[in-house]
Amino acid sequence: MKVKVRKDQKVTTWSGGTTTELLIYPDGANVAEKNFDFRISTANVLVENSEFTFFPGYHRKLAILEGKLKVKHNEVDWLVVYENEQIDFEGDWKTVSEGKVVDFNVIYSRYYKVEMDFVVDLIEKELVVENEILAYYCVKGSGVINDVLFDEGSFIQVDEPIINYNKLEDCLFVKVLICKL
Repeated sequence: MKVKVRKDQKVTTWSGGTTTELLIYPDGANVAEKNFDFRISTANVLVENSEFTFFPGYHRKLAILEGKLKVKHNEVDWLVVYENEQIDFEGDWKTVSEGKVVDFNVIYSRYYKVEMDFVVDLIEKELVVENEILAYYCVKGSGVINDVLFDEGSFIQVDEPIINYNKLEDCLFVKVLICKL
C-alpha cells in the first residue's frame, strides 16, 4: 500500500494555477515531454478562462472536486461540469474552459483503459491483478488503511489487499482503475 500525503506530492505551476502530480508512469517520465503512458494529477484553476494543454494521442478524464466548470471542445457548444461530476475527452481536441475549480485529471495513452468514479468507501479485500493499477484520491475525510493514516488530499495506490480500513471522518474518494490493454 502506497499512501502519498500532500506534503510528499509534486506541485508545479502552470499559466492558470497549480498542478499536483500524484502518479506518472513510467517512473522518470515527464509530462512536458509527453513521454508517459499515463498521469494522474489534480489542478487548482485560479483563472476564470483557460485553455487545456494539447496532448495528441492521449485520452483524458476530468472530474470536478470543487466548483463548476464550463467546457468547450473544438469550438462546439459549452458543457457545464458540476462538482462531483466527470467528463471524458480527447487530448488533441482544442479545449477551453471558464471557471475557477479544483479538478482531478487522468491523461492516458491508447494502450490503457481507465475507469473513474466518486465513491464514499474503500472496498476491503479488493484485489489488484497484473496489468492493473488501483488508486484512490481522498477528496474529503480521513481514516486508516492497513495501519497507514490518510486524510484529505492523500493519494492511495493499492498494491495489496485492503485488510484493515477505518474511517475517522466522512470520506469521499475518486477511485481510479487503470488497465493495460
